[in-house]
Amino acid sequence: MTLEEGISNFEQHIYNTHLKVTRTKKQQPFKYRKNFDSIDQRTCLHLKKIAIFLKKFPHIDITEFISAPYSVYQDEEYFDLEYYTTLKATKAYTLYQNKKKFIDPDDMQQLENIQKSLLFISSFCLENNIPVTEYIEHKTNNTFSFLLHLREHRVNVYCLFGYPSFDSAIRSVDSEILSFTIGSEFVDSLSFFRTKFLSSRKARTFIELGIQKINTKNNLIKTKP
Repeated sequence: MTLEEGISNFEQHIYNTHLKVTRTKKQQPFKYRKNFDSIDQRTCLHLKKIAIFLKKFPHIDITEFISAPYSVYQDEEYFDLEYYTTLKATKAYTLYQNKKKFIDPDDMQQLENIQKSLLFISSFCLENNIPVTEYIEHKTNNTFSFLLHLREHRVNVYCLFGYPSFDSAIRSVDSEILSFTIGSEFVDSLSFFRTKFLSSRKARTFIELGIQKINTKNNLIKTKP
């Protein structure tokens, strides 16, 4: 890692995301930084470390990674860039993702994540040349792909209940493998998520119609000359 390389566009994006999140959390105005010529070497080093980590785990959303500790540790007022180079930041992100799963499915934050998940499923199915309706059956190295996507927080669990074959698919997985892949706490909560999905006023309809919509869209894309 050399500082002589300057600040890459990705590192500038990390800096400005951190700036936006920290200022917004304090309800303060902010302006994105455009000139990085005079940035100090310590900040530069932190940005490069964070960039390496995020490139290693591309499924991690930068904004959520920066925002996570503010949601988990609400008594803390500020987390500097150095904090995000430590294991504490990774732990906060994991805790944040676990906390987010239990938000009511009809909550706006959850609905926004559901929409994001449906778009991911759409893209994944196009890339792997499979119908959206067969997403649940798809496997990566003998493991259901949706399990890997759950572990990486790429898909919202409520989206999976929109597939009639989800329950049978997950029951077919050995319990130890299932717990190892997505965590025993998550496995134990599946019945809770199912009940919340079935009783939801908005999420269930949104997901079922969403799956139909992305399936139709993908089919149209595939039939284009």
